Amino acid sequence: MDRAVAHSTAPTRAPALDAANADSRPPILLGDARWFGTLAAVRDLGSRGVPVVVATDARFAPAAWSKHVQRTIPAPSLHDPDRYLEWLRRFGQSSPGHVLYPTSDETAWLLALHRDTLASHFRLYSPPLDALRRLLDKWQLNQDARAVGLDVPQTWCPDDEAAVERLGGEASFPLFLKPRAQVFSMGAHKGARVESPAQLAALWRAARDSARFHRIARERLPGVERPLVQAFHSMSDRIYTVDGFIDESGEIYAHKACTKLLQRPLRLGPGVLFEDSPTYPALAEGLRRLCKRVGFFGVFDAEFIEVDGRMLLIDFNPRFYNHMAFEVERGLPLPWMVYLGALGDFPALRAAVAAAQAYPDEPRAFVHRLPTGLLLGMQAISGVMPARDRKRWRRWIAEHGNRVTDPVQQPGDRLPALAEIAQELAAFARHPRSYLRKLAGGT
Repeated sequence: MDRAVAHSTAPTRAPALDAANADSRPPILLGDARWFGTLAAVRDLGSRGVPVVVATDARFAPAAWSKHVQRTIPAPSLHDPDRYLEWLRRFGQSSPGHVLYPTSDETAWLLALHRDTLASHFRLYSPPLDALRRLLDKWQLNQDARAVGLDVPQTWCPDDEAAVERLGGEASFPLFLKPRAQVFSMGAHKGARVESPAQLAALWRAARDSARFHRIARERLPGVERPLVQAFHSMSDRIYTVDGFIDESGEIYAHKACTKLLQRPLRLGPGVLFEDSPTYPALAEGLRRLCKRVGFFGVFDAEFIEVDGRMLLIDFNPRFYNHMAFEVERGLPLPWMVYLGALGDFPALRAAVAAAQAYPDEPRAFVHRLPTGLLLGMQAISGVMPARDRKRWRRWIAEHGNRVTDPVQQPGDRLPALAEIAQELAAFARHPRSYLRKLAGGT
């Protein structure tokens, strides 16, 4: 592993944390309680004596049921960002001093957009909005990544139908059509393989016309409804991932890598199986340069695909992410690092990064047991996944024995696992056909 740690030149913005006195630790407010990255943050911070407050609009959100939660409070859905922001302001005014950090693209966007106002009530570790705009806009991400020496898929961003027609006459097929961004999307398409110039024009027009984004994204991402066109690369579930933390200076930097092996739905959804992987120094340094170029700091999750020996950056998530428990259990406590950054305790932050650097690397696997079991079970019924592959995955899980991280099931903190079951049952009850189709067919 190649991990770096150095002294930061960033100024301390708040009194240093008294690490010896847990009672002095300010509380943290975490939202998006359905996400498993939120649960990882709850457990990491709560186990360190940080008072954790979880805000949720769902009764059976797993993170809200952890024993490490001091208090659970109701909150509006992020589907109505104006209402959510007003609720956040009222909470900050009535309970000032909480650390606040995003657990989704939408909350990251809101915090960055209103960070000057929210900073009067919360302790934030939020990069400027321009940094998030450049990372969440996949066209701008492609350009910035290329500028710092990272490899990316060949990508085009046509302005209009005439440009699409010209591209259709010049590019080699097949191509891949994908949305330009997902933040505050209200119906953007998921992506499609394109076989011919005529199909490209028709699919591009349909995707553009059906794209819906909340004005909070449209106003700051002009042209976000226009889909991107990429060179097509045959993709499996294997996606190489670099996860880490970087401070404002770009010098306090820690990271680990893993490989996503299986997703739910197949090739389209969140990872349910990962294995630990070595970090390639060139990629780690390229990501450092990317963060410094756009002005990003905090926790990130960067995804690459391997094509003919090239590692191509395809996505960058600038916030907590679903498999974060895997990094925490491998000695990289990303929630704790963000918490220390928000408090301005850079000596403690440097010590945490140094400890992560010294943590021994041991083979581990990430197995999200419930969705993995559901996926493999339905694949046996549908026949989409060959029996030999299902047996291979079950054997792979068994071979890792107790060297497994499950983001939900944890001895001594069992209620989140029951809440996850209830969450799955509720999803099935709402849309049974869609639920089963995704498990059975992977689409």
